[in-house]
Amino acid sequence: MYIAHMYIRRIEKKNKNSDKKYLYYRLVHGYKVGDKVRQQTLLNLGKLEDCPVDKYKALADRIEMLLTGSESIFNIIDASIEELAQRFTREIQSKGLFPSPKRKTSIGRAPEKAYEEVNLESIEEEESKSIGGEWLCKQAFDRLGIDILLSQIGMNETQTSMAQMLLTAKLIHPSSELETERWLQENSGAMELYGEETFSTTRYRLYQAATMLYEQKDFIEKELYSLCTNLFGQRNKIVIYDLTNMFFEGQMRGSQKANFGRSKEKRSDCRLIGLALAIDNQGFVRYSQLYPGNISESSTIDAMLKAVEDKLNFGEEKPIVVMDAGISTEENLEAIKEKGYDYVCVSRIRPAFYTFTSEEATILTDNRGHKIEVSKISVQNKSDLFLHIKSEQKALKEKSMDAKITDRFEERINYLNKGLIIPRTNQKDR
Repeated sequence: MYIAHMYIRRIEKKNKNSDKKYLYYRLVHGYKVGDKVRQQTLLNLGKLEDCPVDKYKALADRIEMLLTGSESIFNIIDASIEELAQRFTREIQSKGLFPSPKRKTSIGRAPEKAYEEVNLESIEEEESKSIGGEWLCKQAFDRLGIDILLSQIGMNETQTSMAQMLLTAKLIHPSSELETERWLQENSGAMELYGEETFSTTRYRLYQAATMLYEQKDFIEKELYSLCTNLFGQRNKIVIYDLTNMFFEGQMRGSQKANFGRSKEKRSDCRLIGLALAIDNQGFVRYSQLYPGNISESSTIDAMLKAVEDKLNFGEEKPIVVMDAGISTEENLEAIKEKGYDYVCVSRIRPAFYTFTSEEATILTDNRGHKIEVSKISVQNKSDLFLHIKSEQKALKEKSMDAKITDRFEERINYLNKGLIIPRTNQKDR
């Protein structure tokens, strides 16, 4: 024989260092098996500040109804009590603390038939979560064997799941670990895919996973690129390299890499960190590195070339290095040549004297259909091949920039001129 009943128990605790007392409440499942009485604490309910004391019994009864699948035709459930009961019931069910009435258990059997009224003209949504993007990410992770790779760096099963959920969030909902915790618990179905519960998915475990991933970044990066090379061919022809920086809103005084520098987002008031990234012609990352925020672009090329060389298979031809003018200093170009690489870059200097080696220019178009004229030129005392690029859209942009600079200069000159004759003006600032 089994008799069950749920009630709310008041717990009083006293602070060890003072006379202050604390009250909180627990939901207790009391049941009788044969002649023996058993009690099980199902859930800590906290202080229950949103529920009056005289409603405690109604709350416990409603939770019991929801857990056991029973209903009462006599009691009218208050809306606030219903909301609390639904929340506590979901938490109990998510943690598996009470057997579901929908399956056979040691306590009893679910009824053979259950009926539910459905209004065909209505739609009701409860705890809806996204799953499409999460499932696509999981398929990619499984195809690459990410779980095996993470186990090789010492992650256990839970840490592996946390790392994959963190990576999924960075791809779909990029944000902090704190926001990722909320997103995983409230909006995403990733936890169901990886078999994790809400109470086990915390930002602290996400922090731990992120730290372990960063500590093994070089190993993971190399192994992943090797895996992708086997899946996609013709990926070693081009390496595109660039350096950018990001700013921190906080002061970051404890960081060794966060420094003040030239911000590409014009945030000179914030500390920066530099990110160097090299990708192949299909966009797969071949090299990444974090640098102090005040590092110059031109001083990072040696580390990138060494990292790319380490990932080349024996017998492969060396790729072409593509970079912008910020990196293509004379010293860097000479270093690239010495290592046997070809390169494409924007010249940092505009040759004063050059001659066209072809009479007609090659006409190209950009992704918006704008015309671009390309001509080969020869520069004195230079063995490199130079291209003369003429773009109408680029010319219009530069003309607009020159006009703005001129207007600002003239406006400032007129302001200074007027300041010399207007009385009671501060002449020191002029």
